[in-house]
Amino acid sequence: MFTRETTRLKCAKLNTLLAFVALALLVLPTVEASAQANPGDTLYEGAAVVRYEDNEYTIPIECDDASRPELGFNTEPNRTTRERTGRTSMVNFRLRPSGEPDESIVSFERYVAWIPQPTSAGGVLSMSLDLSPITVFRNGAPVLLTRDMWLDGDRPAGISGVEIEAQCTTRDPEAPSFRKID
Repeated sequence: MFTRETTRLKCAKLNTLLAFVALALLVLPTVEASAQANPGDTLYEGAAVVRYEDNEYTIPIECDDASRPELGFNTEPNRTTRERTGRTSMVNFRLRPSGEPDESIVSFERYVAWIPQPTSAGGVLSMSLDLSPITVFRNGAPVLLTRDMWLDGDRPAGISGVEIEAQCTTRDPEAPSFRKID
């Protein structure tokens, strides 16, 4: 016989599973788009410097457009970086169009933000960001943070002051690298 408590636990487990499926559906199209790029599609090699708290990370990135990083870029896959340099990037950063006109979605590790599409200057994109966790807890269950929740301000505090400088014309030979900022 099912009790109210076992039913509540099963619902919580189902909500957790649904949150992970939703997260996979959010991330999968971007991963598939990079992995299954058409032979005519060219990804341009660049580098980005990400500053967060007292840390600075230089990461290799793959860009959709060599002169306009605001059109989209990802941290280079670690397997590729490891084969090339013997090291891996310590952070993952992604900027993609959100599907809405003049809007981008940014993800940094387990954090996300929807922002107006940024603009680069001279092929260098510089911005400072506040991001929220990709999942939030509602009624004791994890829920994927959505664009509507973000825009309505229905989001938990996350991290602020993440700075990024990205350029897609050349790759920093030191990337990936890490240093403490004094």
